[in-house]
Amino acid sequence: MEAVKVLKKGEVIFKEGDLENCMYKINTGSVGIYANYGKEEEKLLVDLKAGEKTFFGEMGMIDDEPRSATAVAMEDTEIAVITSENFAEFFKENPEHIIYIMQNMSNRIRNLTNDYLDACRAVAEAVETEKNGKSKSDWFKERVVKFINDYNQSGLRSIC
Repeated sequence: MEAVKVLKKGEVIFKEGDLENCMYKINTGSVGIYANYGKEEEKLLVDLKAGEKTFFGEMGMIDDEPRSATAVAMEDTEIAVITSENFAEFFKENPEHIIYIMQNMSNRIRNLTNDYLDACRAVAEAVETEKNGKSKSDWFKERVVKFINDYNQSGLRSIC
């Protein structure tokens, strides 16, 4: 079935921009997902821990698009590699994982949609305020502070 790969702490699993036809399940250890890995503006987006349903890289495998982030072993880690060739077999043997992956992707889309709508409201209010020559409202200031705090605390919530 799926191949198992053992990684040392700090080992890169895939890089932003790579094109691969596989996803991964963390059996032991943890994996960090980074934007701009190795650059001054590097940002840890999420630290994924081993668990029964800890998958990453599924979007790149499903849509056959380049990786949107870099995955790095945060400690000595063992991952299962699920390729497009053994994808169907893996889910025949583990059908409960399909629901988990769909829920995870749905949560990402929902968070991204909410962030987008908040940003649209903030921009619309800023434009309206500017047109009317008034100072920005407390709501607008709170939204900007929230966006900054969210980014500083957890990076872009929708990417993994």
